[in-house]
Amino acid sequence: MVFEIGRLCVKTAGRDAAQYCVVVEQIDEKYVLVDGNVRRKKVNVAHLEPTNKKFDVKKGADTKTVLEIFEKEGFKVKKSAEAKPKKEKKEQVKKADKKAKTTKKAKKE
Repeated sequence: MVFEIGRLCVKTAGRDAAQYCVVVEQIDEKYVLVDGNVRRKKVNVAHLEPTNKKFDVKKGADTKTVLEIFEKEGFKVKKSAEAKPKKEKKEQVKKADKKAKTTKKAKKE
């Protein structure tokens, strides 16, 4: 199979078009899981152009491992493997509380 695990490919369609990626897992005959300078996701093989390069990647390798291989092979790494800190959520006011506040204001007037 052309799209075996570890095959370096170029995305030809979508948001990550013209970016390098590595096949991390074979889902079925039409779909593979890719990672690298693209978002890790399930991709139709029709949207990939395989290259003649193949990396030594284990099935289901994580993003950090794939990006380390990219750096070792001399590819420019587009994103960081570190997770971004989550934003703090604002305290939400329930609809019932809002309604009670507006009725109190109306009674005062």
